[in-house]
Amino acid sequence: MSDNGGRKGKSGIGVYALSDIHLDNERNKLWFQKLLNDNYADDTLILAGDVSDDLDLLRETLTALRGLFNEVFFVPGNHELWINRSDCDDSLTKFWKIIDLCNSLNVNTSPAKVGGVKNGKGVWILPLFSWYRKPEESDKSLYYEKQGDDPTLEIWCDTHFVKWPSFKEQGSAADYFLHLNEKQTPSSFDGPVISFSHFLPRRDLIFSTQEERIMNGAILKDPHPAFNFSRVAGCSGLEEQIRKFGSIIHVYGHQHRNRHRIVDDILYISHCLGSHLERQNHLLGGDMNGPKLIWEEK
Repeated sequence: MSDNGGRKGKSGIGVYALSDIHLDNERNKLWFQKLLNDNYADDTLILAGDVSDDLDLLRETLTALRGLFNEVFFVPGNHELWINRSDCDDSLTKFWKIIDLCNSLNVNTSPAKVGGVKNGKGVWILPLFSWYRKPEESDKSLYYEKQGDDPTLEIWCDTHFVKWPSFKEQGSAADYFLHLNEKQTPSSFDGPVISFSHFLPRRDLIFSTQEERIMNGAILKDPHPAFNFSRVAGCSGLEEQIRKFGSIIHVYGHQHRNRHRIVDDILYISHCLGSHLERQNHLLGGDMNGPKLIWEEK
């Protein structure tokens, strides 16, 4: 298995992880075109959000991936829910439009079992929809204090491009999606579970360890001192669901900081493409040779 992605060394049916490919970026489009030349005909891809806010480009991308992989699983990221280039009145309307698009392309947005052809076991893939909690909204935010940060989040595009309707029953977007996860998740699973979300489930995943920085050659740098990512990182309600549903692996995206870390018997993996500048400045951690193999059935 390659920690930095790519298909080398694989001998059986695999599950791969990838997120934040941001195909509005021309350099990322070139990377994606190279990916389409690889062979993943027997494999499953987990795509943990942030392809594009452009629904036509999202359709084109998911269609191409359905031709490349045997199965594709997807959850929208925050970029998908921007409405500035959309005819949707709000971000929830766009969310359901994306789910309808995925259904029309046979892209999975609900739990399903894959593999098991050789040994009858297989693995469940569990998509978890999500949104972040800001510190003023709940104590289940992943917020930590950062001196000199801007609480208005004017620099954050979601502030300008995401619009939510009134959540009368659930109270917030984060609550709405957590409730949706409960509704669509089976009460039990007859095999191991790999869950995934776009947003982070734990505060400690925001920070790299010294070992990770040495191993991946990542450079510790804060490119935006006034921006506190933890305000928009995720929510701890996701972590509660990951534990409740019995995940052995959880894949996430959003931060553009790649992780491969075991915490209390669960392996947390982030494998983001990010931007060309982030890759050039070694901010992601590791090279991006392709999707990351995270489970294999031999």
